[in-house]
Amino acid sequence: MLTDGSGNGRPPRLASTARVLDDAGATPDLLFGRFTDRAIYQALLDHRFGLFIDLAEELADLLAGGRFECVAGDAAEGFNPTHDACRFLIDTAVKIAGRTAGVAPANFDFLLDGPPDSCPDHLRDTAVRLMLDDAQLERKVRAARSYPELAGEVDAALGAHGADLFRTECLRPVEPPAIGAPAHGARQLTTSEALPFYEQFGAARVAAGAYGRLIRRREHLDPLAAALGRHADERISWPRCAS
Repeated sequence: MLTDGSGNGRPPRLASTARVLDDAGATPDLLFGRFTDRAIYQALLDHRFGLFIDLAEELADLLAGGRFECVAGDAAEGFNPTHDACRFLIDTAVKIAGRTAGVAPANFDFLLDGPPDSCPDHLRDTAVRLMLDDAQLERKVRAARSYPELAGEVDAALGAHGADLFRTECLRPVEPPAIGAPAHGARQLTTSEALPFYEQFGAARVAAGAYGRLIRRREHLDPLAAALGRHADERISWPRCAS
């Protein structure tokens, strides 16, 4: 949970997230809601990639020290720049942790914008898929509806797809492409410039005066992915220290 969900000046929604985690028996870690959304947006705009490299190192230490078997997180869908940045961080941290601990935890992603059951055929045998029964699906929908700050998004998703689409939980194994590669099942790009959704949406918000500057894939996200990729490659080339 990299940011506090405050968006462009809204109140933080960490309390609602913490309640969902607690109900699920999950424990937040030290990264939980550390930044505002504005702070992460500004770091991207200003090319302060050192902040993200430090976060990747911190996450790598957590993964290596805890001997975790797997890590699951946002897919890079081109829907929200923070989601994509989270995916870059996870891939970097897993790569570094594998070198540090001798074995990398299994790396999975899940779609937040695309259909939750989307999984390419060649990954189906190694994906983690869970079909919820009626009681489990009811609990899932109830948890979503009890999150007041996301009520509009929940209603829109259920109205567009119906609850049954969310019966399938699918964690897709992340293949080892270059850090920053788009996820399988990401929203199709629709403009002649092949802009990701967040860039199309952000351009409208800048035009409306809500934002002063626009986060762009080629100007901000691609260089972040490249910086993290270089750091991971350099990091794993260092000699391993004897324990």
